Amino acid sequence: MANASAKPTGSGSTARGAKVLTLESMNPNIRTMEYAVRGAIPIRAEELREQLEAQPGSLPFKQITMCNIGNPQQLKQKPITFLRQVSALMEYADLLAPEMIDTTRKLFPEDAIERATRNLSYVGGAVGAYTQSLGVLEVRKNIARFIEDRDGFPADPKNICLTSGASGAVERVLDILVSSANVGVMIPIPQYPLYTATLAHLDARA
Repeated sequence: MANASAKPTGSGSTARGAKVLTLESMNPNIRTMEYAVRGAIPIRAEELREQLEAQPGSLPFKQITMCNIGNPQQLKQKPITFLRQVSALMEYADLLAPEMIDTTRKLFPEDAIERATRNLSYVGGAVGAYTQSLGVLEVRKNIARFIEDRDGFPADPKNICLTSGASGAVERVLDILVSSANVGVMIPIPQYPLYTATLAHLDARA
């Protein structure tokens, strides 16, 4: 690729070897972003973790516990067993094959087997492929039924969008709301750093 801003040479071509992406040429909103979840303190914590591994006993403590992201398992909280069981069965669907099911029933409870089998039927029997842009339709139908049962009002699965996590959902919503640099968004303080980072990216005001 050639740098569009590079000065042309005598033959009319751009200078070879010129950097296309620099701090000056990149999106200025990216330069001003700050995502404190992975800021100076977490970076320093990683450095100390590496120091402890390379030089045990060099610090007045033996381990680093990262508290900058939501990871309760790092604090030894046991994960929800049912979800892990269903995920395991869906990832390795051969365990649900007729020739394996008797052995699988010795390792997994029946409700996890039933849920994994049902979930796999939604996605053609295997996970890992792309879904519809809004997410798996049957999952959205289940969510719509849950919302209706909880709130007493009908919910349309066509109006439900699944994301890979809360961050993706927040980014999508803010992306829709921010139409210009004059848009301001009220956020709580203390706040999740994703809010201010995304608003800076969109050139909006917090």
